[in-house]
Formats: sequence, structure tokens, C-alpha cells
Amino acid sequence: MSDASSKIPGALQRYRVMAFVTGTLLMIVFVGLIRYIPGLEDLKETLDPILGPIAILHGWVFIVYLATVTQLWMLMKWDLGRLVYMAAGGVVPLLSFFAERRVHAEVSAQLEEAK
Repeated sequence: MSDASSKIPGALQRYRVMAFVTGTLLMIVFVGLIRYIPGLEDLKETLDPILGPIAILHGWVFIVYLATVTQLWMLMKWDLGRLVYMAAGGVVPLLSFFAERRVHAEVSAQLEEAK
């Protein structure tokens, strides 16, 4: 295993954790948008103090997520489309979960093949 390929399992694990954390925070923020539905004004007053900090946290976590995406992408030497797909997981609800599954399966298969 070369030096770069020996780093892949750790990069994959970091990516998987950050995909889950980022996706979960994004879903909380996304579900919080229901407070803007007409007739739910009381819900808006209740959720705003909670969702503001969660949205800010998601923003910071997204930056770390992008770092893990970029590291794995560079180690795997994928094309630019894959980078965009993986990065979009932090802003498109549920995509991080689907992307993580696909990426994990593909990287695991390549690591098994290399053995």
C-alpha cells in the first residue's frame, strides 16, 4: 500500500462521520423551515432561538465537512464532478446520507481490490 493509499481508510472514516453530522444538522435546519408556514406563528417564536444557533453550527461543521470531502477526493483522485456531488451533500437535504453510502461502498471495494 502506497503512502497515499494508507491514508484512505482514515480519510474515509472522517468523511463518514462528518457526512452524518452535517446531514443531521442540515435536516434539523430544514425541518425548522416549517415555522414559516402561515398559521404557525407561535411555532416560529418557539423555534427561532433554537434553530439560529443550530444553523450557525451547521455552517461551521460544513466547513470541516468540505475539508474531509476534499481530502478523500484528492486521495482517491476522482474527477471534479465527484467533488461537487460530495460537497453538495452539505447543502442538499438527505444527499449526504446517500452520497456517504455510495462513496463508502466504492472506496471499500477499491481498498479490498488493492489487497
